[in-house]
Amino acid sequence: MTTLLILLLIVVVIVGIVLILRNRAGKNATPAARVDPLADYPEVYDPYKIGVGDIITYAGIDHVVRGTITLDEEGYIWHEHLLDGSTGQRWLTVENDEGNLDMTLWMRREGTGLEPDGDVILDDRVHRQIERGTASFTAEGTTGTAPQGIVDYADYETADKTGLLSFERWARTQSWEVSTGRAVTRGELTVIHSGPPQ
Repeated sequence: MTTLLILLLIVVVIVGIVLILRNRAGKNATPAARVDPLADYPEVYDPYKIGVGDIITYAGIDHVVRGTITLDEEGYIWHEHLLDGSTGQRWLTVENDEGNLDMTLWMRREGTGLEPDGDVILDDRVHRQIERGTASFTAEGTTGTAPQGIVDYADYETADKTGLLSFERWARTQSWEVSTGRAVTRGELTVIHSGPPQ
C-alpha cells in the first residue's frame, strides 16, 4: 500500500510540474501577429459579383447590400441590389449592356401618383419612355419582393439623359413603384465583397 501511495504522489508531482511549465511557456510566448483581414481581396472589385452582405461605399457613406434581385428578360440578365446606409435605402442596378457596364443608383419616390403612360413630368422635367417590358426574377436576402415572380417595368429619361425615371410593378395587382436614378461610374463606388474572392 505504501508503494502505491508513493507512486501516486510521484504522478501528482509530475503532473503539477508539467502544468507549471506549460503555464510559464504560455505567459512568455509571443502573441500572434495581427493579420490584415482584407489582404487577400483584390483592390478592384467585380461589379457583376456584388451580392448580399457586401459593403458598398458611395459618396463617403457605407451601405450594406441587404438583398439582391436577379432579373431575366428572354436571356438578358441584370441585377438590382438593395443598399442600406445611414442616409436610408437605395437600389443599385448593375447590367452588361452589349459589353458596357451600366450602373445606376435609384431612390424611391413615394406619393407621385405617376404611371408609365406617355410622357411623364416629374420635378418640372419631361421624361420620355426609352424601354418597357416584363422580366422574371428571383430574390435573395431582404428585398421586399416575393422570392420569385414576374415584374413589369418601364424606364424613362429626360432629353439630356441626366434625369432617369423607373417604374416597377412586382405584381399586376399592385401599383407602380416610382424611382429616380443617377448613372454612376465604377470608380465612384468602393466595394468589399462579403466572401473570399472567387
